Amino acid sequence: MKEQLRSAPIYGWLLSATPIVGTIAGVAAAFDGGQKVWWPVSRIWARGLLKTAGVDRFVTVGLDTVEDAGPCILMSNHESHLDPPTLMMHFARPLSFLAKVELFKFPIFGWAMKRVGHIPVDRADRDKAFASLDTAAAGVAEGRAVIVFPEGTRSRTDDMLPFKKGGFVLAIKSGAPIIPVGIAGTRAVLPPGFWVQRQGGTVALVVGEPIDTTAYTLETKDALMDLVRSRIMELRQAARDIAGAP
Repeated sequence: MKEQLRSAPIYGWLLSATPIVGTIAGVAAAFDGGQKVWWPVSRIWARGLLKTAGVDRFVTVGLDTVEDAGPCILMSNHESHLDPPTLMMHFARPLSFLAKVELFKFPIFGWAMKRVGHIPVDRADRDKAFASLDTAAAGVAEGRAVIVFPEGTRSRTDDMLPFKKGGFVLAIKSGAPIIPVGIAGTRAVLPPGFWVQRQGGTVALVVGEPIDTTAYTLETKDALMDLVRSRIMELRQAARDIAGAP
């Protein structure tokens, strides 16, 4: 009961702020991409959500790697619903998410996601999934930065889940480098499952060096997946050491 009461501010923020921010972002996207409006507004939404969730402190390492990069694909471990807003809050550069198509079906929120350039992937339809990756690859080649959680969903244990291949297909098709990221501390605040907040705490975000993808093909993507997985595991451990997370 106490945990549910602690979670009330999160529900309140989502129900009150999300429709407003979604509408502003979606409308702004119609004008010159809206990046000068929708991304700052999205970051305000993310900051508000993290604050109401009870995150007490943030520690970041290597953010300039992303800000200074050209076209790139960020790949991170995924431990909580708080991972996406953590990434959104800390980068001044607009980022697009590679996300499951179901998220785009939510009223206002899904509409806004489409308008601002986030990329839906239909895992149940292989042809549609590859078509969306082709479209995304063209966008990345033009200079976009895309966030991918290669596990596909949040891990409920200390072990990372098997990686999905979509993000790696995107990287190889676009020729963009992969920037590995480790996040820790978000699961201690808001674990997977029902939206029940546990406690406050420190969240750490550690960004690694870019990984060149131009030497890989679709036939050799498994080797790229293994390399990226090992880098993310190292960065995740570095983030855990900083955050004091188990």
